[in-house]
Amino acid sequence: MRPDNILFVSSNGIGLGHLARQMAVADRIAKGQRSVFLTMSYAAATLKQAGYLCLMTSHHRNNGMEVDAWNLALEQEYLVTIEELRPKALIYDATAVFGGVAEMLYRVPDLTSIWIRRPMWRPIHAPFLEHSSRFTLVIEPGELADALDDGPTKAVQSETMRVQPILHTDPCDRLTREAARQALGLPLDATVVCVQMFNGGEYDLGSVRAAVIERLLARDNVYVIEFHSALVPAARATDSPRHLTMNLFPTFRYSNAWDAAVSAAGYNSFHENVIGAVPTLFVPNEGDEMDMQKTRARWALEKGCGLMMCRDDAGQLNGILERLLDNAERESIARRCQAIDWTNGAIAVARHIDALPSVA
Repeated sequence: MRPDNILFVSSNGIGLGHLARQMAVADRIAKGQRSVFLTMSYAAATLKQAGYLCLMTSHHRNNGMEVDAWNLALEQEYLVTIEELRPKALIYDATAVFGGVAEMLYRVPDLTSIWIRRPMWRPIHAPFLEHSSRFTLVIEPGELADALDDGPTKAVQSETMRVQPILHTDPCDRLTREAARQALGLPLDATVVCVQMFNGGEYDLGSVRAAVIERLLARDNVYVIEFHSALVPAARATDSPRHLTMNLFPTFRYSNAWDAAVSAAGYNSFHENVIGAVPTLFVPNEGDEMDMQKTRARWALEKGCGLMMCRDDAGQLNGILERLLDNAERESIARRCQAIDWTNGAIAVARHIDALPSVA
C-alpha cells in the first residue's frame, strides 16, 4: 500500500528554526503517512538521523546562481518532487516565499498547501505577505509575546489558523536532572549555565558571549556548557575544564541539566526556555534579517519570566549575572514560567494534516 506523503519544504540555511518546527509536526502525524523533507537547511543530516527521507537544495547565495535562474530551477525542482511523491499536502515553513515557490503553487492549484508562518516579522519582510493567497491555509504558531507584536503579520492575524507555541520536544519528555547531567558528564553538585548565542548572522554577539563566559567561570563551582551547530565552526573554547562545548540535537531534551541559561531570543530557544521554566538571560540578536527578538526578550522581562540584556548594555553584565545566579531569583522566574498554560501547537497542526483527504 502506498502511504500518504506529506511534503515538508523549508528554508533556513545554517539555522534550524524552520526545520525544528516542521519536525515537531512530523513527529506527531498519525501512522500510515510518510513525511518527506525538501529543505535548504544544512542540518539535513539531523533529519536522516531521525529516520526521515530528506532532499536538499540550496539558496542562490550559497550556490552562485543568478536569482532569476535560481527561482526557475527551484520551481522545476519542486514540481518534479510533487509529481513523484503526489503528496496529500505541502507544508511550507519559511519567512520568505521565493518566486520559485509562488510560481510552483500557481501551477499546482489542486495541491493542498499550508504555510506555517511564524510572526514577529520586521517590516522589511512585509512584501512576502502578498503570496498568502497562494496557500490553501496559513497557520500561525503562537507567540507568548503576541501582545507586544506590532509587525506586518499582526494586521492579517485573523486570516490565519492560530495554534499555541510549537515545540519540537515537550518539557515533560526531557531527561531528569540526574540523567541529563550523567549523559553530559556534568557533576551533580555544580551550578551549570548553558550559553547559546549563535553567531550565524551579521549581528555579532561574540564579545558578549566571551564576557559572559569569562565572568561565569570566574566563580567557583560554576560550569558553562555550550552547544554549537556542526554546520559552522564552533566559537573558541576557553582552557577551563569547567567550560564544555559539544554538538547535540535536540539540546532542549537535556535542559534539566542546567540551572540557568544565557541565550538569544529566537522563536524556538525563547519558547523552549520559557515554557520549560529554564531561568534565562535573553540577549536578543537584533540583526536586520532576524525576527523581533528584542520584543520577545522584553516580554519575558516584563512578565518576570526571564532577564534581558542587549548587546550595547554589556556594562550591566555583572549585575545581571548576579541576579541570574541567585537561587531565589531563579526560583521566582521558574515559578512564573511554570504557571503558563500551554499545550503544544504541533499537535493541532498534525491533527489538521491527518484529517486532510488522501490522494486517490
